[in-house]
Amino acid sequence: MLRDRADGEADHRRFIERTVASEAVWLLRGESGVAYCDSNDVPERHVLMLWSDRAYASRAGSAHFPGYEVATIDLFDFLFRWLPGMSGDRVLVGTNWTGTLTGLEVEPIALQDQLLDVLHPAKRAEYVDRLRNGLEAQKKNERA
Repeated sequence: MLRDRADGEADHRRFIERTVASEAVWLLRGESGVAYCDSNDVPERHVLMLWSDRAYASRAGSAHFPGYEVATIDLFDFLFRWLPGMSGDRVLVGTNWTGTLTGLEVEPIALQDQLLDVLHPAKRAEYVDRLRNGLEAQKKNERA
């Protein structure tokens, strides 16, 4: 079945909505790390595939990554640790890719902005406080 950009955009919107609702991101993890593949759009860049649902990750894993296990990341860590790290590593994000490994490729910081935009204001404030407290604790430990 031929998929077009509209299908990929619908999958991406579903990723954002469901990830914010569940506060979880799903991935495939194996002995060599997290599953990734080469970009279909940008030469010499890799795509870390992430899903909004365990079933989506499992489908891709069984088809293309035997021996990998489905794992989860909580949304806070994903937003403030994973996405900035991926940006620094110049890795793209593949959101809700299909079992045939097709879908949108997104810059990590753009995805971070999109997720934060739809996060409920009270939850966003909670996350900002949590991040601030974590950074303050880290500074105190560095001084000690």
